[in-house]
Amino acid sequence: MNIDQAWRIHAEATQGAGVSGVGRVYTPRDVALRLAQMVLEPLTDAPSLLDPACGSGSLLLAAVEWASQERPGWLEHWQGGALSGWDIDSAAVETCNRVLATAIGVGAAEFSSVRDGLGESGEFDCVLANPPWVSLSGRHARDIDPQRRAFLAERYPAFAGWPGLHTAFAEQCSRMTRAETGRLGLLLPMQMADLAGYAATRSAVTSRLTLEHAAELGEGVFPGVNEPTGMFIFAGGTGTDGSWIRCEDDSLPAHVHRFSSLPPDSFGDVGVHTGNAASLLVAREGAGRALRVGRDIDPFALAPPSHVLRDVDLPEGKYARVAAESRYSDAVIVLRQTASRPIAARHEPWAYFRNSVLACYGAPGHDVDYLLGVLNSEVVARIHRVKFRDARQRTFPQLKISHLRALPIPGPEIGSVYARIANAARAVQEGLPQARAELEVLVSQAYGL
Repeated sequence: MNIDQAWRIHAEATQGAGVSGVGRVYTPRDVALRLAQMVLEPLTDAPSLLDPACGSGSLLLAAVEWASQERPGWLEHWQGGALSGWDIDSAAVETCNRVLATAIGVGAAEFSSVRDGLGESGEFDCVLANPPWVSLSGRHARDIDPQRRAFLAERYPAFAGWPGLHTAFAEQCSRMTRAETGRLGLLLPMQMADLAGYAATRSAVTSRLTLEHAAELGEGVFPGVNEPTGMFIFAGGTGTDGSWIRCEDDSLPAHVHRFSSLPPDSFGDVGVHTGNAASLLVAREGAGRALRVGRDIDPFALAPPSHVLRDVDLPEGKYARVAAESRYSDAVIVLRQTASRPIAARHEPWAYFRNSVLACYGAPGHDVDYLLGVLNSEVVARIHRVKFRDARQRTFPQLKISHLRALPIPGPEIGSVYARIANAARAVQEGLPQARAELEVLVSQAYGL
């Protein structure tokens, strides 16, 4: 048995590999060991163990390394066929078998095989997986054979909710984990824990299993991947409806939450979505309708549109989404979407804008300048970062419609401070000295901070 030599073989085989065309990333040793420990430590008897997207075998190798130190008696059980890996990549499977044979100390053996984990069935005591992170919808969508897509949509409700290989694999892993006594460990994009679009995936998994542990590992866990990684451990039994992790921090005083949020229709995600036709629709100059992007927005300041939206008929196979003109002209405030906090400006003069911009249509009983002052305040920036995990990402922080609709916004019930905030916001826009400092003090008073 030579664990370190097995890891060297694995490292040589995966050297320089980042995100592949099928969303494959190789799990670092420390992360793989942590996942293996979390899944295996509660068990006393040797389990049957599967990785249905095993790649070159890092998770299975980590399980062997942990067991060699903590449960050495399990290795004989695993040598007899209770340790399994599947992958569609024959070269990866060959490496996986080589590293596992080296780790366990046996001759050439078939621990893993070339199989499509999404088309298989079976039931195992434990399942470990870092499945391919491949989205088949949204701006990062990748192409997929239509027949394959139809097969996955029919077989996996999770896929129908958010088309992606990682959603289908998450559900498949839960199906192959023994419902009553099994244990499952998954490495997934952290946004799967609470993003509304992944609700079907969470429901599919927890219809069979109970979430036992969730941890945010942060960004940069895998080479070339900036998206935050989550580690999720499940045990037998059903439950854990809704979010897989509590994102709201208790550091906010309770009285901050006494204020209501604005009506849902106060905000809209109506920006031009160029789909697969960006090069045809958007240009830096030339004929077309004025078009803003997120970088055209600063706190209280709106730059002239930096792009144009061309009026072209899209050829067959190209798609985009442009809302009705009124959805742009009626927006009284625009906000930058890629930001850790609300960055808002009065929408004058109005123009079309891309989906890197969010719209605010005002709210009954609210002054537009007041809303500008509150949204741009450091107080609301703090509330936003505390309440929403996406806002705390270093590489790609997000301001989302769901965030804006959930922010507590004081109303006229705060008395004379309301008008003073509106006046201070107007003074900031006029460039008056000390107006920004006065605004921050007033907003802090409004929230009772």
